[in-house]
Amino acid sequence: MTWTRSTVYHSGIGVLAAVLIISGILMSGVPLPSAEIGTLIVLLTDAPVDLEHLNVTIDSLSVLNAADGDESWTSLPFSNGKETVYFDLLALQNVTMELSATEIPSGNYSKIRMTIQTANATFVGGETADLTVPPGRIDVIIRFEINSDEATLLLIDMEADWVAISANNHLRPILKASVAQEPET
Repeated sequence: MTWTRSTVYHSGIGVLAAVLIISGILMSGVPLPSAEIGTLIVLLTDAPVDLEHLNVTIDSLSVLNAADGDESWTSLPFSNGKETVYFDLLALQNVTMELSATEIPSGNYSKIRMTIQTANATFVGGETADLTVPPGRIDVIIRFEINSDEATLLLIDMEADWVAISANNHLRPILKASVAQEPET
């Protein structure tokens, strides 16, 4: 495309005319049309859930062996031969509870899964609510290795302050886990 003097001249006149028209309207005080608007107020708070009890029943426990891309789940039996484990999470503050102690094949593992059968909360003031855990299980992402003739300890920590109960009674726990080799005796 070739720009001629005439094209540049006429384009400049058009831009100047548009600027003069818009300036004239703004200076005349004629209101410009506007869209309807509202006000947005954003508040930030840290509002913990006040609970007296947070009861949970786990009905299965398993670990994911993800070695060589061949993912397979290994079921873990609960300690003391129980079919389910029921506990009040708030009673476990600074206390550990053994969920399972069992032998599993050596290898690299990447996740532990707890299937939740029931969960309910008792709020300060006595109100109770049945909770659901979408999608019915809690997955804890943690990489650990099981070595032959060694014990590996996994500690799963769910702090009460981190428990979120949504308005529609969904329990959305945030967990952290750590791995420690059991000292040789």
